[in-house]
This record gives sequence, structure tokens and C-alpha cells, in this order.
Amino acid sequence: MRWHRDKRVETDDVLRHPADVEGWKHFDSEYPDFASDPRNVRLGLALYGFNPFGQMSTSYSIWPIVLLSYDLSPWKCMKETNFFMSLLIPGPRSPGREIDVYLQPLIEELKEL
Repeated sequence: MRWHRDKRVETDDVLRHPADVEGWKHFDSEYPDFASDPRNVRLGLALYGFNPFGQMSTSYSIWPIVLLSYDLSPWKCMKETNFFMSLLIPGPRSPGREIDVYLQPLIEELKEL
């Protein structure tokens, strides 16, 4: 879980890992205490809603929310076996701006790690 610190080769012109992007570097400069300990876990959050009934006239949606560990090597962090299904939001439509109501318990649990 320390690949981004121990084995990553830094290059200025090639993006091979999320640690190579400006956002990661900006986060490190904003939170140097967090960045200084390579054991801290960096997670990405992905979500995508869909109608489980396809193109039928039923109005329903499911929104899986997945966490990815960016501390793994590039060939591991994007493999489906390393995704963490953290939430599944069902409903008659997308959660829209109310998604924070669903994410808040997840955020509180992640803070405890």
C-alpha cells in the first residue's frame, strides 16, 4: 500500500499514476502532515447511476458508489477486484444534490480509519 511513495518513478511528462497529477501534488502541499506519512490511505470515489430495468418505462435508478485505493500500483488500483463497493443508493430518480445525505455516514466511517 506504499507503492506511490516507494516504487513510483517520477517523470515530468508522463502520467502513470494518480500521484503524477497536479491535484495530488496540491493536496500534498495543503496537507503536509498527511502527505509525510506514506501509510496514510488515499481513496478515490466513483459513482455512476443507471436504470436496472434498461430502457423500460419504469422510472427507477441505482447509484453504486465505489472506493478505489490509490496507494496500490497502477496495474492494481484500477482492477475491479480492488474496488470497494461502499454504498448502493436505490430510488425513483438520481440522488442529485441530496447525495451528501448518503455520503455523510461513509465520510464519518472513513474518518475513523
